[in-house]
Parts: sequence; C-alpha cells; structure tokens
Amino acid sequence: MAESPRSSSSTRSGLGSGSARGVRVPQEHSLKAGVVLSDERVDFLREQAFCILRVKTDKWNRFIGAEENQKIILDFLDHIWTNRLLLFTGPGGTLHAGDAQTAPPWKTKVLCVLKKGVKRISRQDFRHQLQLGEVPGCPMEHLPVIISEVLLPVLSTGLNHEAWPQVVCEDIHRHLERLRSRVVTLRGRAEGHTLLPLPLSVERARPHDIALSPTGWPLDHGLLYSIETIIVQWSGQIWNVLKKDSGMMLLHGDHPGPNVELQFWATHRENLLGIQSQIQSPKVERIMEILRSVKSSYYSSFNDVCLEVNEAVLEAEDIDLYLRPLRRLISSLEERTFPQVDVLLPPLFHTLCLIWSHSQYYCIPKRMVVLLQEFCNLVIEKAVAYLIPEELFKMELEEGLERVQITISVLRTFRQLFHTHRQRIPEYYRHSHNVKLWDFPATLVFQRSDRIIERLLMIEELFTSALDFLKLEKVELGGSRGKVFSEMVFSMSEEFHERWRALREGKYDPLDYTSDDFVRHYRYFMQQNRDFDQRLGTVLNLAFHHSKNLKSTFKLLKIFGTLLERPGIHQLFSPNYNMLLTMFNQEIDQCQFILDQHREALRSGCAVLGKNMPPVAGNLKLSQELRSRILTNRSNLCQLAYIIMKTKELTKQVRDKVVEKYEAGLGDKKISRALNISLSTIKSIIRKWKEYGTTANLPN
Repeated sequence: MAESPRSSSSTRSGLGSGSARGVRVPQEHSLKAGVVLSDERVDFLREQAFCILRVKTDKWNRFIGAEENQKIILDFLDHIWTNRLLLFTGPGGTLHAGDAQTAPPWKTKVLCVLKKGVKRISRQDFRHQLQLGEVPGCPMEHLPVIISEVLLPVLSTGLNHEAWPQVVCEDIHRHLERLRSRVVTLRGRAEGHTLLPLPLSVERARPHDIALSPTGWPLDHGLLYSIETIIVQWSGQIWNVLKKDSGMMLLHGDHPGPNVELQFWATHRENLLGIQSQIQSPKVERIMEILRSVKSSYYSSFNDVCLEVNEAVLEAEDIDLYLRPLRRLISSLEERTFPQVDVLLPPLFHTLCLIWSHSQYYCIPKRMVVLLQEFCNLVIEKAVAYLIPEELFKMELEEGLERVQITISVLRTFRQLFHTHRQRIPEYYRHSHNVKLWDFPATLVFQRSDRIIERLLMIEELFTSALDFLKLEKVELGGSRGKVFSEMVFSMSEEFHERWRALREGKYDPLDYTSDDFVRHYRYFMQQNRDFDQRLGTVLNLAFHHSKNLKSTFKLLKIFGTLLERPGIHQLFSPNYNMLLTMFNQEIDQCQFILDQHREALRSGCAVLGKNMPPVAGNLKLSQELRSRILTNRSNLCQLAYIIMKTKELTKQVRDKVVEKYEAGLGDKKISRALNISLSTIKSIIRKWKEYGTTANLPN
C-alpha cells in the first residue's frame, strides 16, 4: 500500500509514543480522520454527494467521521481490489457507502464512482481518472424507457449504420426487441404483476405504417413476424398466470396460513384485471384486427386465451369478494391467546359454510381443502407458540401437562366442529336444490393435525407418568418392614429422576413429526415405566399384606394415590380388593358387636359411658363415634375407582346392619330419644350414600 509521507510519519510517531508509555494510542482515529479530511480526492467526492444526492453538511460530517466509511473510501482510492464505489442516502438523509456486491437496502438514488482503467487514484490527476454515474432508485422503471428512447433511435437511424449490411441491422433490431421484452417482463415480475410487452415496431409505428394492402397483407412482412412472435410470448405469460394455484405451497411441503390464500386471490384478481386491460387496449385490438385480416393461425388461439382471461377475472372477483369476511376472523385468531381460540372456531366454520354455499367458484373440494388446511396450520402455529417445544420439558410438570391438554382439546374441537358443520351443509342451501356436500376425506384436512395430536398424546402420557413417579420421593412407609419398603421405593424414585432428567435435556423437537428421535426416546421411556409398574406393584402388595388394620391399609392406599390407577400396578394389586372388602365387613361386624354390647349393658343398667358425661350425652357420643368409624371407612372405599361396583353391592348390607341395630329400640325413653336423633342422622347419610352410589357421580 502506498502511503503519503505525512501519514506514514504520523503513524510511526504515534506508535513510538505509545510503545514508550506502554498504552494504546487514542489519537489514531483522529489522525486518520484528519488524513481523510485533508485529502483532495475525498473533497471531490463530497462535492459530488452534495450536488447529486443533496446531502447536508452535518450528514456528511457524520458519515466521514465513521471509521468503517473512511476505510471504504481509502480502499477504493488507494487499493487495486475495488474499482467502484457506491454512495446512497438512507432514512433521515443519512449517507451510506458500499460496493457493487452490496445493493442499497432502500429505493434511493445511487451515486456510482468508477475508475477509468487505473488501479490506484493519484492525488494530482484524479478528476480524469474517475467516472461518475447516477442510478435512479427504481432502475427497472427507467430501463425500458432508455431502450425505447435512447438505444432504439440511435441504432435504428439510417445515418448511424450506412456502412452496415442489412443482415446486421435486422439482427441488432431483433436483439433490441428481445432485450426490451425481457426488461418489461422482469419489471412486471418485480412489481408483482404481469406486463405484456408491445413490439417496438407497433409501439412506435404510425397509423399508415401498419395499414393493410388491398390483398389483406401488411405492407411490412417484418411487422407481421414481430406481431406473431409477441403473440406466442403473450400466450405463454398469460397461461403461466392462469395455471397458478393457491395450493402450490402446500404441495411443496410448506405450511402457509389462511392469509396466504386471501392474499393470493386478491393479487391474482389485480393481476388478471391488469392483463385484461392490456389485451383490451387499442393497440392490442389493432394487432388482433391485423391477425384476423390476414387469417393468421395465431388469431383463434389468442382469442381463446382472451376468453379464458375474462372467465378467470370473474372467478377471481367472486372468490376475492366472498373470502374478505375471513380477514376479521383471521385477525382475531392471530390476536387471541391460544386457550381462547376455541371460542372463535364455531363462527369460523359458519363463515366457511356460507362461502361454500354462496360462492359460485369456491365450492370446489380442492379449494376448500386448501383453505381448511391453512386454517389448521394457523391453529397449529399458535399451538406451537403456546407450547414452546424447546422449553416444554423444562417447565413445571403441572404447567406443561395443562398446556398439552389444552392444546389437544383445541385441536380436537377444530376437528369436531368440522364434522358437525359437514353434516349441516344442506341447511345453508335454503333457496337452492343443487346442494354440494363436503364429500372430501377428512384425512386430507387433518393429516398434519392428527400427527401433532399423536405426539401430544405421547407427551401427555410422559407428563402423567412423571407426575405419578415423582411422588415416590415423598413416600415413607411404616410398619415392621416399612424401612425396607421405603428404601426400595426411594431407589426407584432416584432411578426415575435420572431417566427424567435425561429426557428433559434432549435437544430434539418433540412436535417435529418428521423426525423419529423423540419417538425412540418415548418408547424406551415407556418400556422402563412398565418395568417400574411391576416393581412398584410388588412392593405395594408386600406393604398391603403387612398392614395391621383397615386404617393403616387405607393410609397406604392414599399414599400411593393415582399410582393405583396405572394398568400395570392395578393388574398386580386388584386381587387385594376382595381382601379389603373382607376387612371392611369385619369392621362393620366389630361395630355391630360394640353396639350389641352397649345395648345389653343398657338393659342391665351397667352401661359404661364417656368420662364425666350424663347418660344422654354419653349415648350420643357413642353413636356418633360408631357412625364416624363406619362412614370414614366407607368414604375411603368410595375413593378407590376400581372397587366402586363392589362398594355399591356393599351399600345395602351396611345399611341393613346399621339401621337394624339402631331400630332395635332401647328401654329408657330419654336414651331412645337420643338414639333416635342419631338414628335419623344415620338414615339421612345412608339415603344420600345410596343416591350417590347409584348415580354417575361416582368415580369411574
């Protein structure tokens, strides 16, 4: 790199000073800025920026004060690897610099500075070594005009190619025609609509230039060739527009939302209206008249294309009109939180049914399937955002399980509403007998949703198992062998914690149904859970058989809680329920024995009552204790989901035994009155118990 003596000496002196003191040189940036500001070549660029880009002085000072901009300018002026420099303005009038590899991010005028075949720009003759150019912010709009108004007149003027052969002139004209056609087409694509380029000979021709001879042929055969060539190009462009389908993104494996469908038909309508206005313009009508007059084979084919365009315009206008009411629903779906989405689903399906029954062109299964798939994608997208798959296994178990269950509920509601409104389609055809049903398979709509639900059910099962087994860390069993059993349960709890920690630290996406990583972990995890069920069921059986009485047994079952509902554990433990019922019958018999003893003691006058209690209060206290003893054990039985039917069978037996003993009657009137009060309470409880046990309110 060639440096000026001043900059080199300044740099060396700065480094020497810095090395002597052992610190960095803070003046380096200011010295470099001073070098740039004193450079006449930079002053020249500043003047051009002021003149062409209308840059203000403060904006230039801020631009040149940045070190990266100084580097870009000095690299362009003093190095050989760059031969062009771009200066352009941004928001607020700020100035920016770049090269040809980096396009300006804004549509703004660009000052292009080029080198005239030199590698470095000298400080003396730089004005003759630089070439300036101005590029508009939208070059695609100016390029067709440059070709038509500059290149064509220059190259088509006879004085400019007097010495050229005729073949060369015609070849240049064809190349210009092709270039302009491509530029016009590309401009239309960039703007999002279709432009039909007119032949230059037709666009610039005067009326008498395209007049027909008495035989019906144009005077210029080259003009007819240009017209037929452009007709072929127009037909290709128009057919490319007509064959566009809103479901192409779904076919390519993408997952667009319903906004894509609405935007497609709005854009398609505008594009078709633009094509229709172009083919109905006077110049195109004149071209069609020429083709008809000369009986060209292209006339009938392009006329059919024009008819197809008119029909497509009617179709696009009809569909765009009937799809507009969905915009508000889509906006509401996007703004609502996911748990509130199910409230908006019924009006959504009602609107879809109205569109199906009223639109003339949208009542086609293929289009309704596409729209339903896109709405399903929107719901799934909100579900994924609500679940946060990468954080799902790291959040609290209760919260994660709740989110998964809400998501499953919303997705199933979406499918259920689809089937409900599918059956109600004839109700929307009130004044028409030509009823069209949703006879397409539901799997076309819910293929992705079903796979997501399948994954969510797996996750729900994992969360449920984790909630069950993670409770083992708090289990502590008593009894003669309670310590041994507690250690076995604690060992299983530690082992499950390790496996659950490994599952939570997985890097896969559990909702990505295209990958089997999660499925492999799920199957391995559930296989180990089945082994846990066997081991835990064995421990529970041993602990049950070592229980001393009914109270300790119920306490044991309450400790394990929902673990008893696991199929593996239930299969091992279910034979013990008969033994539990036998223990309950023995408890009833014991209560009966106590009551009989007390009755005999009352008759003999030797009844033993509570300490410091009168006879009535003592009898009431005894009856209440017996009632509480029976009903507490009965309530514990009702909490066991797997023996509800046997509990119902036991209801009549318990009622008969208890009521029979209290209805036996006692000698003393006061005691009888006291016992009758207790008896009425018992009867009321038994009556409610019977009603409760014979209804669907019991656990199932």
